[in-house]
Amino acid sequence: MDQYALVLGLPHTNHLGLAEHLLLMQAGHFHWTSLARAIGTPLSSLRTPTGQAVYATFYFIEERFPDEALPNAFQLDDCLNFAVFSRAFKGIAVESQIVFNRDARLGDWLATAPATLSDEVAQAHPYLRLATIFITPEAGNSRLKVANPAGVDFSGMALLPNDENPYQLTRLARQTGALGLVGDGWNAIDPPEGFEARYAIDIDRDTNGAGLVYFANYVTIMDRAEREAMHASSRKFSDLEIAGRVVQERRLAYFGNVSTRDCIRTRVHLFPYRQDASRIALRYEMRREEDGDLICMSEAVKVLGRAPDGRVPADAA
Repeated sequence: MDQYALVLGLPHTNHLGLAEHLLLMQAGHFHWTSLARAIGTPLSSLRTPTGQAVYATFYFIEERFPDEALPNAFQLDDCLNFAVFSRAFKGIAVESQIVFNRDARLGDWLATAPATLSDEVAQAHPYLRLATIFITPEAGNSRLKVANPAGVDFSGMALLPNDENPYQLTRLARQTGALGLVGDGWNAIDPPEGFEARYAIDIDRDTNGAGLVYFANYVTIMDRAEREAMHASSRKFSDLEIAGRVVQERRLAYFGNVSTRDCIRTRVHLFPYRQDASRIALRYEMRREEDGDLICMSEAVKVLGRAPDGRVPADAA
């Protein structure tokens, strides 16, 4: 288990507090740092046997936040602790399970230096599950090929059993079109085909140091598409509900990437959340414009923005 401390600043926040995509960037950095530490080499030095660059790219992400610790509960200058538990599958995939919270909430538990993450702790704190697979660009950034890094020793990492590998969830999502957060039989709001939004990749803003479209920026593209869908919906969401919405659960499955010269078309379905009218469930499907290939799917449950007294605005009923 690796520990990381973080004082929240402007690079980690937006108008609501801790921003989801910025949290994923930071957590992804911790994941990559722990991986590099475990294999004893910088990830930027990884190569295939024939000398091609190898990258650890995300194929599955899960997020869960307790009611009392939604992302907007964390604000500027909060001192957070992160605990990262990593496992490897056959030297080709690496998973990290991460819990984090304020130092006052997580510090005593971390002091015991736990070797494994219990379900009890994972349920009590904000929880992230990040899974990467090693790839090399085959024909530009939109065509990625699985590739084992040469000369890397994974023996120091805990074993990720195949039946616990989140790749199984990603493969099932491609087959079924679902990720398990939106139940069968739920009826989407408005048209059955959902809403579609088009986004042109911004090479200066959307890429990372490897020249690929950064995994966390897919969330911002989805956020933009869902905002448009909520504004267009006959449900008549209020401005406060839309502007103040915050994620409670999300699952992401990545199937490919997109060229920096291409566009993404995101289809969004909105679902009434059965247990609580102040929440909404969403399903997203993202495709490359150049060939229509599916590159990402996601499902999420979000808490809608509320008035200062905690009520959902009357005009949103």
